[in-house]
Amino acid sequence: MSSLDQSTLFQLLPIGAYRSDRDGTLLHANAALLRMNGYSSEAEMRADFHNSAKHPYVDPLRRGQFRALLESSGQVTNFVSEMIRFKTGEHMWVREHAHVVRDDDGTARYYEGTVEDITEELAAKALLHQREAMLQNLLQTIPDRVWLKDLNGIYLTCNESFAVNLGATPTEVVGTGDAHWLGPALAANFLASDQLAVQAGKAVTLEEDMPSPITSNAGLYEIINTPMLDAEGNTIGVLGMARDIRQRKRAEALLRDTTEQLELAIMGADLGRWDHDLTHDKGYHMDEHACRLLGRDARECEVGRAWGHLIHPDDLPQTLQAMRAYLNGSTATYEVDYRARHTDGRWVWLSSRGKVVQFDRDGAPQRMVGTLMDISGRKQTESQLRATRAELQATLNALPDLVFEFTALGRYCAVHTHNEAGMVLPAASIMNKMVTEVLPKDAAEACLAALQEAKERGRSFGKQYSLLLSGGKQWFELSVVRKPTEPGEEERFIAIARDITERRITEEAIQHLAFHDSLTHLPNRRLLNDRLHSAVAASSRNRQHGACMFLDLDKFKLLNDTHGHDVGDLMLQEVARRLQQNVRAIDTVARLGGDEFVVLIQALSADAEDARMHATSVAHKILDSLNEPYALAAYEHVSTPSIGIALFSGDTLGPNDILKRADVAMYQAKAQGRNTLVFFESNMAITPEGIAQTAI
Repeated sequence: MSSLDQSTLFQLLPIGAYRSDRDGTLLHANAALLRMNGYSSEAEMRADFHNSAKHPYVDPLRRGQFRALLESSGQVTNFVSEMIRFKTGEHMWVREHAHVVRDDDGTARYYEGTVEDITEELAAKALLHQREAMLQNLLQTIPDRVWLKDLNGIYLTCNESFAVNLGATPTEVVGTGDAHWLGPALAANFLASDQLAVQAGKAVTLEEDMPSPITSNAGLYEIINTPMLDAEGNTIGVLGMARDIRQRKRAEALLRDTTEQLELAIMGADLGRWDHDLTHDKGYHMDEHACRLLGRDARECEVGRAWGHLIHPDDLPQTLQAMRAYLNGSTATYEVDYRARHTDGRWVWLSSRGKVVQFDRDGAPQRMVGTLMDISGRKQTESQLRATRAELQATLNALPDLVFEFTALGRYCAVHTHNEAGMVLPAASIMNKMVTEVLPKDAAEACLAALQEAKERGRSFGKQYSLLLSGGKQWFELSVVRKPTEPGEEERFIAIARDITERRITEEAIQHLAFHDSLTHLPNRRLLNDRLHSAVAASSRNRQHGACMFLDLDKFKLLNDTHGHDVGDLMLQEVARRLQQNVRAIDTVARLGGDEFVVLIQALSADAEDARMHATSVAHKILDSLNEPYALAAYEHVSTPSIGIALFSGDTLGPNDILKRADVAMYQAKAQGRNTLVFFESNMAITPEGIAQTAI
């Protein structure tokens, strides 16, 4: 490599680099080294050196040690020292690497080396070691049993309290599993408990014994297993904590007849503690754990402070109010949540609880003792919950539908609606009522059926019901899903009722058009066919006759040709109206097309002659009605019908045969001069023309 290349590389090194005489005189420094010492150029640095002697090492002995190592071995690596930044005089920690540059004959010419500023690195390592020591100290001072396992049940760490129960030290426990201490059966049970927490993805609390290989007195413990996650959110182990709850259980059985000091001891378990001498301005002291909550050195527990000096300015008024309320007797305890300044600049949410434990002779409070709990996580959860609720409310506000929450039995738990016109009763009045108490029978049954389907399948769609409301009859369609709940919670269901009235009206209109004549709105050929089948079946069941009348308007074509189809349509509509006026509600009037109409009469009589007389009477009424003049726009018209009648009984004829016979009889009426009625007789022939005219 050329000297030019070497010089360029020397200058471009990201860490400080230098060349110096063997006596320490600096020959050349690169840009990184100049910046490290506060200089902008090598000339500036040399001028500064000319004005005063510069010695980089804080400890003068380090310079001699460095030169001795370099002379003896020809190089020095990882030489860590505290140095002075030449221009500013600040101290820094550096790591040096250097070697002796020699001539071809081995004569030492000069030293060449690098200097790396590791001040921040050492500070970070020191802080890490400090925090690790603090964590281990905290772990060992916790009275509860604490341990950490990997996903295979192997212990990664534990505290002294846990190890003592196994008759071992923490070091002996690490790297072993439960089977080593308690056998495979219990180990399988403990692994199953760990897996519950992993599957739940959150802390799982159990109450059970903690066996020991050295004693038969297992005791009752509250065990909290919490899945531990890495930076990517993957579960890597399970943290366990066990607390002896025998005393608590006994206290609960005795209604916790404890003293005030015992209450404070329970409040202070695993919490930061504070002690406030009310007679001094700076009488507020925090214990080590409370200091650690705020990132402070544990030694600060010896420092007295003015009460409230760490509290967020926005929270201070409510904190003062809570303190005054307690001290003047308005509240039984001092309880308040506030933000306090952490040493890293963030605000930590703390829950502070306390009581006066010392009074003077006059009863004035002298000293308070209390606890501090970091509730930042809870506050964050509450904030997220508020955001979720706001989002849910916005979603509900955007929905045009009715939204209900039901129990599995159909009891209203919640109601959301923008328009109570879609409700049978006001929303407030139906809370905690059963759906059967609120809705009509058919609607309630539809809702209960949807709830049952959702209970069995998780969801239900498409159940419909109607309500008669102030605005008329309205149709609704239900969508029901099972609401996610925690284990042990009551089963709940969310139901959305969508107003489908317009859709139903459209569907019914389409249905009507499919089975009715668009001009007269009478049943068409398709619906008549259904009615004929039903009439034949009913006739067979009831042993009663029915009659089918086939009507054709005489000379109707002449009316259309003379006055146009609009007048003809008016004529047909009026004929339809008159026919409907002359039959019962159970009978059917249908239009087959053109000027052909059919009147189906049911339930006449079991006797054929009586049925014939009844049908004759109805037919004459129809003849008389249709012979009345018609006022068609500005034109008055007189028309007559020809009527063919076929009696039937369900045991003798099918629907098509009945209609064919009525058609043949109608043609006989026309042949007899029109404007008359003729019954089908057995001697009448069913011609191909008649069959073609009446086929369905």
